[in-house]
Amino acid sequence: MKEEPAGRDGYSPPEFINTPWLDLQLTKGAMDHLWDSINNSQYEDAGKTLAGNISKSRFIQDKDNWFYENVLKRFAETIHFKDWNNYYNVHIAKSQIPPVFKLYKLWVNYQKQHEFNPPHDHNKGAGFSFVVFMKIPTNWKEQHALPISVNSNTPRASDFQFLFGEGQGPVQDYSFSLSPKDEGRMLFFPAWLMHQVFPFYGTEKERITVSGNIIFEANED
Repeated sequence: MKEEPAGRDGYSPPEFINTPWLDLQLTKGAMDHLWDSINNSQYEDAGKTLAGNISKSRFIQDKDNWFYENVLKRFAETIHFKDWNNYYNVHIAKSQIPPVFKLYKLWVNYQKQHEFNPPHDHNKGAGFSFVVFMKIPTNWKEQHALPISVNSNTPRASDFQFLFGEGQGPVQDYSFSLSPKDEGRMLFFPAWLMHQVFPFYGTEKERITVSGNIIFEANED
């Protein structure tokens, strides 16, 4: 995707508009802001509040609420108003006031080889969530060619995956096979959408991701 100049909106137009999630590429300005947030925050351990079976997770701060205002707010509203009832009640019937969202939590994960994130949702399914791939040290083609995966009919080493279904029907999955080309990619999705991260192998370098939750202000604990 074509990158917008830094200082403008912090994203390019989303893809996969007919899925529960949005898939987009952040601009250099947005990525620089997240790296600054990582490097300049006073770290607070987040591990005990998260599902990840990984060695290090830290809460960080969104300085001046910039990332929320310039990136996240629009996509929270986009997914919320894809539901016709929400759009109708607010904009047509005017029986409800427009929702007010806020960035509830923001954290950085440092995933080492062999570590993983088991299937989980976020914030008990309330609101919206996202993941930004900051640093990807492996290439999925090499990971899928490892001895443990190469003869499998479902190679998944190093993948990110959504899990979804309806009622008592079969669970479906959608996998994202990642490489350094995906650095700066963001997936934005409803917090109820189950997802998992498979382990990678063969390097001491860390995979670095930033994630967070967006909630309705009335839903804050």
